[in-house]
Amino acid sequence: MSLQEIGKTELHLIKNRKINPYKDSIPIFIKLENQNPTKSIKDRMVHYIVSKAKEECSKNTTFVSASSGNTGSSLAYVCNLLNFKCIIVTDTKCSEEKIKACREYGAEVIIAESGVSPDSDEHYQNIAKNLASSNPNYFDLDQYGNEKNIESYFKTLGPEIWEETDGQITHFVAGGSTCGTIMGVGSFLKERKKEINIVLADPIGSRISGFVMGREVVSDLGSYVIEGVGKDSVPKLLDRELINSVISISDQEAIEMCHRLKSEEGIHLGGSSGLNVLAAVRLASEAPSGSKIVTIGCDSGAKYESKIYNDVWLKENNFL
Repeated sequence: MSLQEIGKTELHLIKNRKINPYKDSIPIFIKLENQNPTKSIKDRMVHYIVSKAKEECSKNTTFVSASSGNTGSSLAYVCNLLNFKCIIVTDTKCSEEKIKACREYGAEVIIAESGVSPDSDEHYQNIAKNLASSNPNYFDLDQYGNEKNIESYFKTLGPEIWEETDGQITHFVAGGSTCGTIMGVGSFLKERKKEINIVLADPIGSRISGFVMGREVVSDLGSYVIEGVGKDSVPKLLDRELINSVISISDQEAIEMCHRLKSEEGIHLGGSSGLNVLAAVRLASEAPSGSKIVTIGCDSGAKYESKIYNDVWLKENNFL
């Protein structure tokens, strides 16, 4: 594999009427970002930021990143190819597969407890931030606050979707954690055609949807288990004025859609992808005939065999 293999992923039209009952009048397309080298959309952002940063880095630079897993494995992969060291800080919510991938690419991995307050020094993002500031040779990727996160999707994923739909896209549906994807792609599409609707798919329990809809952000933590989407605080990169509407999806619904996509559509995707697709289907039930909806297949289901594709885990977490 090489860095040149990042991007230019397939735009998959959902063919099975059981998945999209509205397919004759409202097609839904999934951008299959699981086709990137580390099987994740995060390869785009990480490659972009590291490529911009490497000119100011020395051979002694160590990249540091807080990550729910995919950014971590992407950073480990890119750093391995470019001969940089990296440290990934994640939490116990991260799947075994993603932690293993980070280590196999050569990263040091620090695992913090999940479910702690985002203001606590023990929160994985704050651990990474404090670690990065402790050593002048450390470079903080800062995916949650780095504007180049948005820029990476504005310059790569947005143009691909526009070109592959011949500019006929009417709705873009995506979840958010850093919100780099929905902000970058959404900004690009709105620049091309302001009438395009940008729709946030958010897990029930996340803080993001409430903030977008103008509700006060409450202090208690959400309780969703889907990885790589949603947030326990308001992302710094989020501009809620860009988003036209919000669709909230439960863990159970997202996981069920993942299994249906695998068995009925033949694509094996992670939990955030199931959430995105179900949100797109619900949108299609209300959208005008002739709409064209695009959503994101964020990563591969192979990263979650120990969790959402594992009957033991599903039973332990009351999903079976």
